[in-house]
Amino acid sequence: MRGTRILTVLVALGLVVGAVPGAALASATTGGDATGIGSNSAAPSGIDASAVSAQTDGNTTNGNASGTDDGNATGEVSRATVGQQLATIIAVTDDEVSSDVEASSLDAALEEANESERATILAERSASLRERADEIVADQRDARVAYEDGELARGEFAQRIAVLAGQARTVDRGFERVADGADGVSGIELRAAGYDRPANADARERLTRVTGTGASALLAQYTAESAGEFSLEVDGGVSIEVESDDGERSREIEREQPGNGTFEVTQSEALTAATAQLSTDADGEWTLRSVDRDEDDGYYEFEFALFGPETTGEAEVSVDGQTGEIFEFEEEIEPRERDDGDDETPLSIAIVDGTAEAGATVTLRVTAAGEPVEGATVELGDRTVGTTDADGRIEVTLPDDDEVEIEVEDGDRDGELEITLRSETDEDRDDDFAERFSVGGSVENGTVDLSVTYDGEGVDGVSVSVDGDRVGTTGPDGTLSFDAPAADDFEAELVKGAFEAEIEFEVGSDGTLGAGDVHVGERDDESDDDADDAEGGDDGDDDRDEDDLSVAVASGEPAPGAAVTVEVTDAAGEPVEGATVEVGGESAGTTDADGRIEVTLPDDDEVEIEVEDGDRGGELEIEFGANDDESDEAENESGEDDDDDETEDGDDDEEEDE
Repeated sequence: MRGTRILTVLVALGLVVGAVPGAALASATTGGDATGIGSNSAAPSGIDASAVSAQTDGNTTNGNASGTDDGNATGEVSRATVGQQLATIIAVTDDEVSSDVEASSLDAALEEANESERATILAERSASLRERADEIVADQRDARVAYEDGELARGEFAQRIAVLAGQARTVDRGFERVADGADGVSGIELRAAGYDRPANADARERLTRVTGTGASALLAQYTAESAGEFSLEVDGGVSIEVESDDGERSREIEREQPGNGTFEVTQSEALTAATAQLSTDADGEWTLRSVDRDEDDGYYEFEFALFGPETTGEAEVSVDGQTGEIFEFEEEIEPRERDDGDDETPLSIAIVDGTAEAGATVTLRVTAAGEPVEGATVELGDRTVGTTDADGRIEVTLPDDDEVEIEVEDGDRDGELEITLRSETDEDRDDDFAERFSVGGSVENGTVDLSVTYDGEGVDGVSVSVDGDRVGTTGPDGTLSFDAPAADDFEAELVKGAFEAEIEFEVGSDGTLGAGDVHVGERDDESDDDADDAEGGDDGDDDRDEDDLSVAVASGEPAPGAAVTVEVTDAAGEPVEGATVEVGGESAGTTDADGRIEVTLPDDDEVEIEVEDGDRGGELEIEFGANDDESDEAENESGEDDDDDETEDGDDDEEEDE
């Protein structure tokens, strides 16, 4: 189907410019190589370069053909050449086909896997997509720098932007597929597998800088979906303006966000700056549709809609909260499709006094075509709060909620404004998780019966430690029994893969376990949490793979001649039974079912503990001294090994790097 699509487009292009060489069709339908896109000689494999060059005649404006211009003068306009269109179509479609193949493989793997395996598959796929997203964003940045340095002509740069926009769209669709798959998987299994929703959301947000309105309009022209002119400027960012022959116009500005992440500019001032950026030659009125205040990154985001007799449009503007500068701007305007019942001018709502925050009191102003509207009915959510005065104003108190929708009505005219009052934080997500995650149990005859559930279902494979000592792993029904500690209150740590939770329990008079606050977190990939609990240190291995074993002191005080319990776990945090353990070069035995073994440390200044299980291995080095604990803690937190560290781990990494 993809080959047919390419063939159809190529034939259409061939009819426009005269003739497309037969080799071009062969290249397209067989997935010809599109490498070198953006260079003057970048005809797709199988296309005669001179034929492509000849076909660019008549596709220039102001004598400046995209891909053949020698300069990067600002203010000049260009058109995509036929050769560039052919190459772009092949590059983008090839990327789409590869993505479809990966999607089919993903679906097949998910269908055959159990829930835990599905979580792992989705975590690995999303990590791969994040890496690809970062590559695309970096490629766009590199292309901009090359254009600024004169290494790329304007047409070449425009084509790079178009191709990257197509690739970014494909990656974003991949994120959508992964998110759909994750909807059917337990949250704790996803956390255990390291599935990172916030990181995925951040990656998709970064991709929007590559798929903005201007870049998307360029993609449409370079894939022959539309025809028209474009102009490009770079000044610490990218500015794109595209106008198609059918009257559609797109503008985009992308720069790095200035400021320090704080808010020194009021919302009204930011709105004034955003409104001033909108096109003023349109034949209608821009109305504010939504307001968002991003507390994490320190900026305002406004969305507008345009309604006029002949045109409609929409725009999105991001304003830095500290400097008041616009760093992201997207605008689209197109001819209006006439509708006899759609001639009423919509009402515009703006916050003219106060800041849109949960529980805040603000003043709204309602206008139509720039004129105040008196007597308009105003609703917050489903509640009517009053009518506007002669100047179109009304004072309202915003609800203590995450968002609010304001609706106004005046006869047959109406309008609405959506305001984000609070952004979801990591703490909010943890609170939601904690509500669905439950740990309970009882103590009877000196035995603790513990139950771990998520959404009412037992959670298998959770490693449980009590007061620093590992006591076992939950079974398929999410339960575990172990000897009760001597005290009536104790602290339990639950670990499964990347997931961990800490809970304080108190034994009631009837033997029931009363759980205190549940502190949910994720284990740091840069250090081994098991070793954080141990006083002997950590392997500090940032690049730990499936062949690595972790060695930690599970109990006892590491000291010359002391007896301690050593625990061996695999990359998933599971205990390793039968691992061979050597202390100071002498065999100490093998680990039990819990991955543990009691050993006596030599009466020396330092000791090296080595473990081996088939092809897997690991080691732990301990130096005895007054500052052992401090050096271990510092090393675990940084995940780095220094020559001067008292606890030197991660030797495997150094050998691999060499």
